[in-house]
Parts: sequence; structure tokens; C-alpha cells
Amino acid sequence: MTGDKMQKHKLGNTGVEVSRLGLGGIPFQYISQKEAGDIIGTARERGVNLFYTSRMYRDSENKIGLALRKQRHQVVLGTSTHKRKKNEALKEIRESLGNFDTDVIDIYSLHNVLTLPVLKEIMSPGGAYHALDEMRSAGYIKYVGISAHQPETILAALEMAAFDVVEFPLNYVDREAAEGSEKLIEELRRRGIGLVTIKPMVFGYVGKADVALRYVFDCRPDATIVGTYSLDELKQNLDTEANSIPVSRDEIMDAIAESEKKCFKVFCRRCDTCVACPQGIDIKTLLRWYEYFDRYHSADWVRAHYGVIKPNLEACDNCGICERDCPYHIPIKREFARAKIDLLPRRSPKRLVAKKLFGK
Repeated sequence: MTGDKMQKHKLGNTGVEVSRLGLGGIPFQYISQKEAGDIIGTARERGVNLFYTSRMYRDSENKIGLALRKQRHQVVLGTSTHKRKKNEALKEIRESLGNFDTDVIDIYSLHNVLTLPVLKEIMSPGGAYHALDEMRSAGYIKYVGISAHQPETILAALEMAAFDVVEFPLNYVDREAAEGSEKLIEELRRRGIGLVTIKPMVFGYVGKADVALRYVFDCRPDATIVGTYSLDELKQNLDTEANSIPVSRDEIMDAIAESEKKCFKVFCRRCDTCVACPQGIDIKTLLRWYEYFDRYHSADWVRAHYGVIKPNLEACDNCGICERDCPYHIPIKREFARAKIDLLPRRSPKRLVAKKLFGK
């Protein structure tokens, strides 16, 4: 028996009703099947019906599928692929169907489309979008989604293809997530496209979790997904949803001040005030990837992407211009020095030397 007190919203024009608090799959790759099952079971008892993950998060699809096997038709399952080619995305969709042990996946998204060039690649002939579109037509996917961090990327995508759902980061810490979101939300509503917000806790850097969730709820997305590592975290989030009241400006300012103590000098806000690197290094992207390495534990994925970016950190001459002009005083030189080692392939000579000398 599941609870009926959780607020439900229509997911755009899909006709699907989703709980305004959904459960994300990132933590499930780091905990046992029993722990994941207990979290999912408690979430269902309190009315959560939206479960969202990604192919990137290792065995999270399997754990969600196993935990919800007897409730498949009472829940909304979502996952995503970071593949950019059609044939690779088709393979991933088939694997997701098997992992979830289902004949159809409710929402399948293109994961983390960071830039317009990546969007162009996905939408080109032979691009990953066409795999999702074909599987939607064939009935293996109900709705096609896209996740991106820049409003302009999403708005461009909507002009290029038929998307049913958008996943977008929204929180009170990350300027990149907040700026432009009002215009984006207005446009999504005008088009009848579902909005699922992500990263309300900013990797745990928000000062107060309850304020973070209430801030997002006040923005009125169709749903927001949160990853939880324990039943205690889940119950706190569920209680916040059940007793949610509008958040005040003073609460937000106090929470931001508290979050500064956690993320000051280590969390890039993607505020776009970086000076242009004299060596052509994409400062913001590399800081973002290093955060993924450090906080998402997505080492293999990050190293694969770092291996093809040009220019990479080997071009850095430690001039310090980027750090000098950073409004948040992030120690970029230190972060890049660490990233030079951490993002190298596991067996590279430099990495082996660092391990021998520093135990890294």
C-alpha cells in the first residue's frame, strides 16, 4: 500500500502524473541491493512514483528494476544515455530494458548535453536522438527527454526535435542553474513539455537541505529528483515535501551563507566570468569534469572525455590569470595541478610516479 499524500503533478502534456519529489539513481551504485530496496520501498510507501537514473550510474538500473519488479505499472521509470551515436544509443536502450526487466521505459533521455556542438552531433544523421525517436515510435520508449545545464542548449534542442521531457539543474547555489531558468520554465510550460529538475542539493553543498527543496518546490517544476544514500536522508526529504511551506528570502540568504562555508574555494558556480585562458584551456569545463571525478566518482567516464579534449591541462603554464580574476577565489591552479594527475589514464607513467610518491 502506498501513501497518497505526496503532491502529484502532470508531466507536461504527457498525461502522466508524477510525484513532485522523485528518487535519483546516483547513490544506488554505491550501496547494496537491500539498502536500495529499503529506500525505494519507503519512498513508495510515502507516495513517490518517479524513479530516474542514468546508464552512467553503473548497476543502478538493475537495483531499481529489481526493487520495483512487482510494482512496475504503478511507477514512472526514467533513465538516460550519454552516448552520442545512434547505434551506440540503441544498444544502451536495449540493455536498459533488460536491466529494468520491462517491455517499455517511460522516459529515456539524452544525458548531460553540455554544449551546442554536442547537441548538433546528437541531432545529426546517425546521432543518438534518432535512436530514441525510433524506439519511441516502436513503443519501447514512451517519452524522449534531454538533460542539459544551459538554458540556451535546451531551447535550441526544442527547435530541432520533439522532446517530451527536460531535465534541468535548479538550486540556490549554482548561478548557471538559476540564471535563465525563469525564461526556460515559461517556454517549457508554453510548449507543454515536462520539467524535471535535478541537483537541488548541489552535491551536498547546500547549507540546509529543507530550504534547498522548498526553494525548488517554489519554482513549481513538475518534479524534482533527489538522490539519497540512507533511509534517514530519504525521510528528511519526504518530511520536507509533506510539510513544505514557501521559503523566505532570509532563509535562502542564511542557507547560502552556510553553503559558502562548504563550497568556498572548491565549487565552481559556472558564473561565466572566467577570463579567457591564454593557452585556450576551457577552464569551466575542466573544473566541472574534475567535480564529476571528485564527487560523482565517475572516474572512467571523466578520464575518457579528458583524453580527447584539446588543449588539455598539459598546456597550462601556471600563469594564474584565471585564479586572480575568479570572483569566488577558487584555487584553480591547485585544482588543475591535482587534475593533471587524477585525470590521466590509470596506467600512465605520470600517474604511476604520483602513486609511488604520494600514494594517490
